[in-house]
Amino acid sequence: MRRLLILLFLICGILSNLSAQNANGPIGQWREQYNNKTIVHVIKGDKIYGASNNQVFSIDSKKNIDLLGKSNGLNELGIAALAWDDLHHQLIIAYNNSNIDIVQGDKIYNLNDIVLSNLYANKKINDIKIFNQWALIATNFGIVVIDLVKQEIKDTWFPNNSRQSIITYQTTYTQDSLYAITEDGVYSAAIKNNWVTSNTWSTTSTYKNLGLNKLSSNGTQVAVYNKRNMYILPSTLPITTKVDGDIQQVTIAKDGSILLAIDYATKGAILKLNTDKTTTPLIDSTLLLHPIELLIDQNDYWVADSSNGLLLKNTASQWITIIGPSAKINGKSFINETGLIAPFNGNENGFATYNSNGWKNFTKNNAVNLPICIASVIDPKDQTYWLTSKNTLLHLNPSSASIELATPSSILGNFNDIQFGSDGNLWLLQDQQGLLKKNNATWNVYAPPKNFMTNGLNNMLVSKQGQVWMIAPPYQGLYVYQSNQVYATELWKQLTTSKSNGNLPSNNVTSLLEDKEGAIWVGTDNGIGIFNCGDISKEICDANLPFITNTNGFVGLLFQKERINCMAVDGANRKWIGTNNGTWLLSADGRDIITHFTKNNSPLPNDTVVQILIDPNEGEVFFNTASEMVSYRGNATDGAIAQKDLFIYPNPVGPNYNGPIAIRHLVENAIVKITELNGRLVFETRALGGQAIWDGKTYEGKKLATGIYLVFVRDDAGNEKGVGKILITSGQ
Repeated sequence: MRRLLILLFLICGILSNLSAQNANGPIGQWREQYNNKTIVHVIKGDKIYGASNNQVFSIDSKKNIDLLGKSNGLNELGIAALAWDDLHHQLIIAYNNSNIDIVQGDKIYNLNDIVLSNLYANKKINDIKIFNQWALIATNFGIVVIDLVKQEIKDTWFPNNSRQSIITYQTTYTQDSLYAITEDGVYSAAIKNNWVTSNTWSTTSTYKNLGLNKLSSNGTQVAVYNKRNMYILPSTLPITTKVDGDIQQVTIAKDGSILLAIDYATKGAILKLNTDKTTTPLIDSTLLLHPIELLIDQNDYWVADSSNGLLLKNTASQWITIIGPSAKINGKSFINETGLIAPFNGNENGFATYNSNGWKNFTKNNAVNLPICIASVIDPKDQTYWLTSKNTLLHLNPSSASIELATPSSILGNFNDIQFGSDGNLWLLQDQQGLLKKNNATWNVYAPPKNFMTNGLNNMLVSKQGQVWMIAPPYQGLYVYQSNQVYATELWKQLTTSKSNGNLPSNNVTSLLEDKEGAIWVGTDNGIGIFNCGDISKEICDANLPFITNTNGFVGLLFQKERINCMAVDGANRKWIGTNNGTWLLSADGRDIITHFTKNNSPLPNDTVVQILIDPNEGEVFFNTASEMVSYRGNATDGAIAQKDLFIYPNPVGPNYNGPIAIRHLVENAIVKITELNGRLVFETRALGGQAIWDGKTYEGKKLATGIYLVFVRDDAGNEKGVGKILITSGQ
């Protein structure tokens, strides 16, 4: 009894001390970091549901937002249509590739019959309508009927009463009839016993060859329309609205009033159609830009705007912020222990930042649009942000949100890259010119020799040794600059595939990385070379071309014939490699493949990975792909300089938890021992950088009994030590 009281006392103490340690997700967790400003669907279910191009979200009555994507169960990207099955409390999601997911609570059922079918050349899904216990999937070959009870395909209907494909855009129904709008006009069929018999469809020539492609109904009235004209069935006279814009959606309210979502190309509006064909604004163009869908939920009007996001209007109007950057990230992002900064580049102004508080978007400064930003860095001294925009620099203080603009050079050429050296000086890479370095308030220019091509300078790396490595213009290899402030001789040098002058695997260099030991990894369109060079004025600087043994036992050059788009190093000095075939995690020396993620075996949205960034504190790995950004909670972090308090997650460990337990804030490569309270050793491991991983079991793989376990940490020299506790509740 006395031992039990002591255990309970310790449990209470550890719970009070560790209740705040559950803020981070588990090792191996994926998260989408998508641009959710483009909203393409909004519907009503048990909650409000909507979708951006690649992600579904829900909003409850308290305006809490949950996200649903590949990271938590969906099977695809590219949302084509949404529908809610109120009878069985299911969300039906159709994708652009014709795959279908049915979400019921925490379960997701996949129907891939249409994807796998070879019967029809064009299987595009256009719309979903719930009809009793059936989901009617309007496709480019007909109507696929899904049994929502059995969650399987029941039948395929062809409104033209044949087995010939017919593009079907949408369906809707009234109490006694089902309607389909197709490439051949409007078809209807009688509803008998909650079902429609095949080959009983009828049509009229009135609605043929008019370009009609959408339907809307309130259960009594049916509207069929295109961008300019609308018919209220069975009238043969069109209603031509007196608006100078495109009709995106017609909504017939329960009281019979007709609302129009209008796109004027440069602005949008929701209008109420009057009996004299004039319109009255319900939501005007001061708010909307490109409204696509309107949902009426009692007194709430929800508008999906493909450019501005999701608008809610009742007594007032408000934009509902869906988590994520406000545009696709096309610039060069940067990350350190304080957060991530991501320029939009392309055609989008401004940039976004990400930290423990989530995403924040910067597109204006004092109501003036920010310029298009190319590259970014965070000042290690004061954590302010620096970004390049053509030949201008933006300097942002995040605490005051003040932005300063500077023009270091009036010479022609964009500043395509920016980086701080280990000495705290700021470097710029200017296309067509060379290097600029800021020392206090002075800018110095370092131009390459005249025989060096400079049109296309885009990427650089300022090494810890003080050399600047640059990707030369295409098929010119590398340029390396070393200053006489660090070395005895100032020198520019070009490295190529030639022996004793680079030994690169290809002259088409694509990416650069400096690892924890100071080695320079160079990615090309034919694999990787590794440099360990000192003073390049005195010694040959050749790449080592690492070999690797694949699963078939074949020995070859590392990533031979593979294009290396990007590289990053984690806290354990392991290398993440981004290619056009997914992302790879290599051992520190590059000889072993630890993990290979693709869009088929992970939530990666695209196999073309263009940039990888790693949070040094959390170990979270951000993959920016050709389509969207996602992140993955890795198992390595940067090591601490001195051993302080341990961070253990999760803690307590619940009886149903079977994932890894992370022990963080360790000195680099620390030895970690797990013992019982009496000192008996349970498990021993070594940290990956500053984080150790334990599966919560003994050496023999046995699950531990409920209790408190001690964690002892020390470095190899025995100088840096730490102690922690883990509470395990096994349910035994």
